[in-house]
Amino acid sequence: VRLCCKHAPRLSASIFPAPCQPSIAASKDHPWTSPHDPCYHPDGRPRHCLSEFINAAYGVPVNASHLLQGPDYDGNITTLTDLHNPHNLTCWMTHTGPDTGDWVLTLPLGRRFEITYISLQFCHQGEPSDPISISVLKSMDYGRTWRPMQHYSSNCFENFRLPSQTIAKTRHQETEPLCSDPRPLQRQRGGMVLAFSTLDGRPSSPDFDYSPTLQDWVTATDIRVVFHQVSKDIKVAPLALSDLQVGGRCKCNGHASKCRRDDAGHAVCICEHHTAGPDCDVCEDFYFDRPWHRATPTHPNPCVACECNGHSNKCRFSMEVFQQSGRRSGGVCQKCRHHTAGRHCQYCQNGYTRDHSKPLNHRKACQPCQCHPLGAVGRWCNQTSGQCLCRDGVTGLRCNRCAPGYKQGRSPLRPCIRKFTASEECVSYCQPSQVKVRMNLETYCLKDYGGCQVFIYYIRSGPWWQFSISVQTVFRIGSTSRVRRGPQSLWVPDRDLGCGCPALHVGRTFLLIGAEEGERGWGPEESRLVADRSTLALQWREHWSPKLRGFRGQKKPERTQKAHTRFLL
Repeated sequence: VRLCCKHAPRLSASIFPAPCQPSIAASKDHPWTSPHDPCYHPDGRPRHCLSEFINAAYGVPVNASHLLQGPDYDGNITTLTDLHNPHNLTCWMTHTGPDTGDWVLTLPLGRRFEITYISLQFCHQGEPSDPISISVLKSMDYGRTWRPMQHYSSNCFENFRLPSQTIAKTRHQETEPLCSDPRPLQRQRGGMVLAFSTLDGRPSSPDFDYSPTLQDWVTATDIRVVFHQVSKDIKVAPLALSDLQVGGRCKCNGHASKCRRDDAGHAVCICEHHTAGPDCDVCEDFYFDRPWHRATPTHPNPCVACECNGHSNKCRFSMEVFQQSGRRSGGVCQKCRHHTAGRHCQYCQNGYTRDHSKPLNHRKACQPCQCHPLGAVGRWCNQTSGQCLCRDGVTGLRCNRCAPGYKQGRSPLRPCIRKFTASEECVSYCQPSQVKVRMNLETYCLKDYGGCQVFIYYIRSGPWWQFSISVQTVFRIGSTSRVRRGPQSLWVPDRDLGCGCPALHVGRTFLLIGAEEGERGWGPEESRLVADRSTLALQWREHWSPKLRGFRGQKKPERTQKAHTRFLL
């Protein structure tokens, strides 16, 4: 196969590349001979690279069709794309006769190529004297649609309604077909050559690597050359061609230096930079942290792996995340393993916490929370610190001990209960009334006994305190009570007295109101009277005397009819 000796990406329409030296092997699988990988610097950094420059038409059968003889006139022409030998030409010629009409040569490339030039070599040695009208077209979708790239004519306006020009005047026009007279043709060994350079005369061609518009312009999957009938009145010589070449590179978008045939015979790029696809136009699996971009000479734009801390080998790209990160990172990890979660598998799942003794990429970086089954609410814990959610009164990283001021309880719902100080415990125990006492019939009837008395002295007897009292007046008494005026013993529980309920003081006169059947009955002996936390001990006021005496004989309210027997002291 004939290759461009310089492997240049751009060719002038007026200067056709000379054939390579015979030492270049005529093989479509010619290996790259660089001592280093062309897609990487010697230190391993990625760089822009290009696949081999080849004749994409070599060995590919050409289909020839005629307007009058049908679309399948000759579908297997190999004389145009075989190994070209200028000393022993293999020519293809149209049939002679009165038939008129367009001849169409169609070349399927089999994949996307970035075309640099298309050349036709004629078998005759002299300059053609007949009028010329030729169109070069391309397809980017394997022959479904076609787009003209160039027209050649002796009369461009008459044949194609285009001015004759070789240079696009505007950037908008540079991706439109131009028309020009190809004569004089280039002379090569073996005949005259018509060469079309895809970028010649295009204003943006110096910036090709940064111009997606031009990159699309030179991309083709199929090439078609149409020889138009000039005039029915002019008899032209039969068309004779010896060679058809399409110079270009596999479209690998700067991410491959090799393009090889796969098992099915299709040319595929040997993608580098963690790219994939027939044209290296997508990112390799798991390399979705940034959007895919074509490589340029200044920016290789390799695909970047997602950061999953070794806990996942699957991720996706999120444009929303990419934008929020300042266009730095858009990879989102999927199916995190080892009880991890989060965009980078950097958190622990619910029920697990970070083990800071191990690196984040360790498979055991997340450990179970180990929350106490009674002291914690559920099995959840803070994924960073491991702190479990404790019940009221419970503390500790794992909720396994009572907080200060709390003690062990007996209920699984309240494993720790509050410890009261002496004063706090007495308030909870006694619950004294904080309101002003008003003496009325209802207050009078709520208790079973009441009286005025003077305390002389008291002594302790085990868990009880014995007070010697002198009963001065009995206002109300139960039918079975033994309380009488005069000296009397009053028994008070030690805890009740310590908390001040009832609040008794030696040497003062009190009105004592209590229930005959209290929490402890009559005390150590049934004949002894008890005053406990349910007893009201009110410092005596003289104006109560007539009111209390007036309550005698009055009927009690209905809501107190079911009360126990009551009496007064």
